[in-house]
Amino acid sequence: MPSTTASRDYSSADPLHIHIENSRAMMPVFTVHTDQYEAALGRHPDVAARIRTTWGHDQDIYHDAMETADAMITYRFPHKTLRDDGKRLKLLQVLGAGVDYLLPLDWVPSGLQVLTNSGAHLPKAAQSGLMALLMLNARMPALMWNHRRHAWDRQFTSALNGKTVLIVGVGAIGGGIATLAKQFGMHVMGIRRSGAPHESVDSMHLPGALRDLLPQADFVLLNTALTEETRFLIGAEEIARMRDGAGLINMSRGGLIDPAALDSALRTGKLGGAMIDVTYPEPPPADWPYWETPNLVITPHVLSDDIEHYIPHTLDIFFNNIRRHFHGEPLTNLVDLARSY
Repeated sequence: MPSTTASRDYSSADPLHIHIENSRAMMPVFTVHTDQYEAALGRHPDVAARIRTTWGHDQDIYHDAMETADAMITYRFPHKTLRDDGKRLKLLQVLGAGVDYLLPLDWVPSGLQVLTNSGAHLPKAAQSGLMALLMLNARMPALMWNHRRHAWDRQFTSALNGKTVLIVGVGAIGGGIATLAKQFGMHVMGIRRSGAPHESVDSMHLPGALRDLLPQADFVLLNTALTEETRFLIGAEEIARMRDGAGLINMSRGGLIDPAALDSALRTGKLGGAMIDVTYPEPPPADWPYWETPNLVITPHVLSDDIEHYIPHTLDIFFNNIRRHFHGEPLTNLVDLARSY
């Protein structure tokens, strides 16, 4: 939801202070590197002229920086004490498209606007969604399972065109997947809270239509936020309504699917295959019972994040919002605290 922020006359003499809080424990894709940041400043020289930046790792200068910071870019930070730590903080850019790992959001101070990097995952995430559709259509999870069992079980399939995919969560990534699915001749149904149409979605629906739409889809692809309302969105009852032999894809958050229900559906053949890039819990322990679920492909939450462009795209989103902040214009990628995403 867009929001308008109050403008202050930031200048080189009185710059907006941005603090970057990195964690050495995080993977490189979730770390802002100096060369990436300097390149972004070069792409946004008008913003660069009106800011100053401090860099911290694992809270080494965190408390000193928070004395004057107006904005922060981070993934991992002591959010529960932010109300006291960051009294001047106006903008918080998290290095992710979701904030479920920060729930509940009761720690957000009044006047602080929390921003996600929704959109930074394109086009990698959209291509991964198409890959998952192609793999499920080719029965690749079943073929890979048979390979592990040393079973020569030939399974022939038809092309993807003409089949129906239900995309639950038509945001930036879901919309990108819809566009590629249409290019492959698929019929696309979509669900999103606003119900607003999308040029690549043949029919858009509100969340309440999920149970009625499930029997119509050859593939169900989840790409929606994890909230208390969407936890275990797909359980035994929902799977029972899906077509026999349908495919299920989860590229968003592991808590959207009841893993026990998915395991049962794959073992009984109710579902033809599934691909999940996220798990519940995440990461799963070594003795997680669903490592050996048949006809299931598990990838370790890597399909959406582009190692080369994820941070540059995020910085462009952030600096565009800083520019809007300077001009008192509505921001993008703003977390709706009431909806928790």
